[in-house]
Amino acid sequence: MMKSMSEIKVALKKGDEYNGFSVLNVFELKDYHSTAVHLRHKNTGLEVLHLVNAETENLFAFAFRTPNKKGNGAAHIMEHSVLCGSERYPLKDPFTQLSNQSVKTYLNAATFADKTVYPASSTVEADYFNLMSVYADAVFFPRLSPEIFAQEAHRLEIGPDGKPSIQGVVYNEMKGAYSSFESVAMDAPVRALLKNSIYEEDSGGDPLQIPLLSYKEYLYFHKKWYRPENCFVFLYGNISTEKQLDFLQENFLSRLEQKNSTFKWSEEARSSILKTCLECVTPAPLEEPVFVKTTGPSGEENEKGSTVYVTWDLGASENALQSMEKIFLTGVLLNHDGSPLQKALVESGLGEDTAPGMGLDGLYHTLFTTGLRGVKKGNAEKVKALVFETLESIIKNGIDKNDIDSTLMGLEFSHREIERHNGPFAKSLMLAPINAWLYGYKIEDSFRLRSVLENVREKIQKQPGYLEELIKKFFIENKNYVLCEVVPSKKYTSDRTKREKELVSLLMKNTTVEKVRQQNEELHAFQSKKDDASCLPHLHPKDFIKEGKRVSDDYSLEISKIETADGEKIDYFVSRENTNGITYFETGFPADVLDPEKYLYLSLFADTVSDCGWGKLSWSEAARQTALCTGGITCSILTSETPVTKNNALFRQQHDFVGRDWIIFKLKVIDEKLEEGLNLLADNINEVDFTDLKRLKDIAVEARNDFASSIVPGGHQYAMLRSLRKSSRVAAVDEILNGLTQFYSLQKLSKADQKKNAAVFKEIFSEIKKAGGFIHITAEAETIEKNASLLKKFVKDIGLSALKPAAGRELTDFVKLTELQKKSDPAEEWGTEKIVIPGLVGFACEAFRTIPYAQKGNAYLEICCHWLSNILLWEKIRTIGGAYGAFCDIDSITGNILFSSYRDPSPQKTVDVFEECLKEASEMNFTEDETQKAVMGTYSHFVVPKTPHSRGNIALLRTLYAIDERDRENKILELLNCSPEDLREGFKKLYEFSRNIKYRVIIGAEGCDLGGEKLVLPL
Repeated sequence: MMKSMSEIKVALKKGDEYNGFSVLNVFELKDYHSTAVHLRHKNTGLEVLHLVNAETENLFAFAFRTPNKKGNGAAHIMEHSVLCGSERYPLKDPFTQLSNQSVKTYLNAATFADKTVYPASSTVEADYFNLMSVYADAVFFPRLSPEIFAQEAHRLEIGPDGKPSIQGVVYNEMKGAYSSFESVAMDAPVRALLKNSIYEEDSGGDPLQIPLLSYKEYLYFHKKWYRPENCFVFLYGNISTEKQLDFLQENFLSRLEQKNSTFKWSEEARSSILKTCLECVTPAPLEEPVFVKTTGPSGEENEKGSTVYVTWDLGASENALQSMEKIFLTGVLLNHDGSPLQKALVESGLGEDTAPGMGLDGLYHTLFTTGLRGVKKGNAEKVKALVFETLESIIKNGIDKNDIDSTLMGLEFSHREIERHNGPFAKSLMLAPINAWLYGYKIEDSFRLRSVLENVREKIQKQPGYLEELIKKFFIENKNYVLCEVVPSKKYTSDRTKREKELVSLLMKNTTVEKVRQQNEELHAFQSKKDDASCLPHLHPKDFIKEGKRVSDDYSLEISKIETADGEKIDYFVSRENTNGITYFETGFPADVLDPEKYLYLSLFADTVSDCGWGKLSWSEAARQTALCTGGITCSILTSETPVTKNNALFRQQHDFVGRDWIIFKLKVIDEKLEEGLNLLADNINEVDFTDLKRLKDIAVEARNDFASSIVPGGHQYAMLRSLRKSSRVAAVDEILNGLTQFYSLQKLSKADQKKNAAVFKEIFSEIKKAGGFIHITAEAETIEKNASLLKKFVKDIGLSALKPAAGRELTDFVKLTELQKKSDPAEEWGTEKIVIPGLVGFACEAFRTIPYAQKGNAYLEICCHWLSNILLWEKIRTIGGAYGAFCDIDSITGNILFSSYRDPSPQKTVDVFEECLKEASEMNFTEDETQKAVMGTYSHFVVPKTPHSRGNIALLRTLYAIDERDRENKILELLNCSPEDLREGFKKLYEFSRNIKYRVIIGAEGCDLGGEKLVLPL
């Protein structure tokens, strides 16, 4: 990952001028091995911050202040719209064209309540500047035509039945958000607390307000906010600052200056923009605490308790120290289930489990939220009283030293650990300086450095009562808080549906059916027009092949044995990685020795086994001890397909760990605490205690609630799992562990006699421990060698034995457990399943078998899927159909193809569009240029950098499931050498496969005409 900053020299100094830029500051960020260079363009006022280092994954992000006091979604719609074509790239959707052809490692855009950010990254310099060229042209010189507005924002459409409806990509996206109870509930306290600010409205857009946005307002929004003096460019990586400034000046800033030759940036202009922004984000303080009761979407009336929040406004954080104080307090109070406020909530019995979204919300004013989910009617005030009693008790009795030390450990761990959170490491760094610029704070003081944490640590040591005084200041004396009760209600969705119909009627008064149809015909013509994408630059596959080979990524894993005192040999896997002083340790037990019925318990077993106490430690004491010594002890279930190839045949024969289902205990710990961590993990495995039935019930209810709340916003994932459940034993197991089968299992287990659950858990643990297992370590080489004796001791301590064979169950044994409607014969071939959820939009999925891994043509199908997702499906289902997303994925091992749509207004129609797209693609003739672009875009999935921890995980997976490096390289070379003829043949085969056996899952909203028998989910 990151290298020493000494390898990169920065010539610019504070006060220098370069190519129209003034250097405002240059400062070191040793924690991030970077030198920061802060500049401002003299004529336009555009600001740039470059974190210069030796990292080869370079990232840029264009950020704009975009506050909007209305809930019409203008900022969100603009984020979509600017990526729909610009002056130099007059395409319908250059964003998806880029996704199709770039070797990007990240490509996205995001609307926040107060800003909009456009980040992208790549490890290839030429590709990086291609991305920057398209993005900068998009934000500064977009087309913003009426067709784009109608497509992305809102429009009227006339259905086959003659009835009008509102459509639009953002409109349907936000209808999905307003279908999720958790999403609606978490917004409620923010809106109630931050009155008279932009946070009182939904920055994403309320579907009942989006259709009120006019085209004129839309254009004005861009003119007002998308200006260079209101732009902050964040840069990160090893491409020189000067080269990037030259690129910006030559390609964009000079054009902006020419566009408005009289424009001259001034400090007054900056101050005016800043003042306007601060006025928008600053809430009016509450004169006294308020109680707000509102409703959220639900499929079952009066069946669930409410979600109750107590939320405080902690004020603005002008620098990293003020932020760190709030972060530290949150850790002390809520870091784990044994933390004082978290524990009080869990044990109170006032709710089923803690509320989602607890902790800090980093807006202009930082919010702190705590609360419970599943609270009975009339108990909201009791929740508030409990919170205040707990806080006052902490102030009176002081904070336990272990809670302080465990919080310090957690922050130390997060500072050390190199992670990718849905994107490159740089993405996690960019928001602090962007927010500092946004609110007019000092950028150099915004970074969370080790010195800031040490400052807080020193205050704790030298100022008795320091943290207690902060609790008193932020919570007890702070009357700027709200008690919010959100009640699940079927009426919420029916009311919004009624209001939507009224809105349609209102809009129709200003037009006619004929005019709407004509406008839609014009829009469809715009959407269907074939673009000439030759204006978009791209790389070539030949650039990534040297002497017929590709430079391989090395995920080395050493396979060895540890011998026990009884002479048994335990499989021992070693991954030597530069982990920055962190050890990742795993021990796995085989799950496939269990009866299939026990698989229904496995996900809950994994949630429970490290969270219910062990030995003499209660669950809360175990949680405290774990947080004090480690970065976490967890348990998870692992299953995956194993390819059958010539290259891995011998490996499969030699190793009995290949192709198994696993229950894996995971420990992450700083190297200095490895012995303590291993001892703690051994105690967990040897002495786990399932006798606290209340704790078991709490964990089961929380797991059920978390699962249920994920279905409406993520229905496409569940549709995909169900569509594959009959294709293989592994797919059936995956559905049982993670799909709707697990949802029904959790519904049952959370209501069951916990004595029975405890008995089954004991049986599971006894059986898997007798069946042997493995250990795996990912750490620095020196750490591994130094602690070899500790690993042998751990094997001895838990009595780990050599691996025993699997039980050998068949596919039908597992498939029958996934039959939710009790009508299908597991031996039958696939068909169609229709599922109804409470909500306003749905999801569609289709699956079928194709060419498996390591067979000729598998790589070509991967390119076909990538192209379909980014070109044809995007056009037909998102752009024209109005769904928020459409995808085509391939399980590269089995060759199973998965089509899916996301937040789809008409999923019952989309399944037929899948077929239409395949047929159309199978009849196309792809040029050399089109093929190369698709190849490069597909190849980008294989070049995303991995963290040390991820590298260790990947190496373990490839070992456990016999992914041979020769097969991988052959596939990637086949991909890079794909010709137009290969791609055409791939689409023809894909279409042929789709004509055979396939399985469809349609998840529709209530009231959606799905036809036939339907399964109604009890959500």
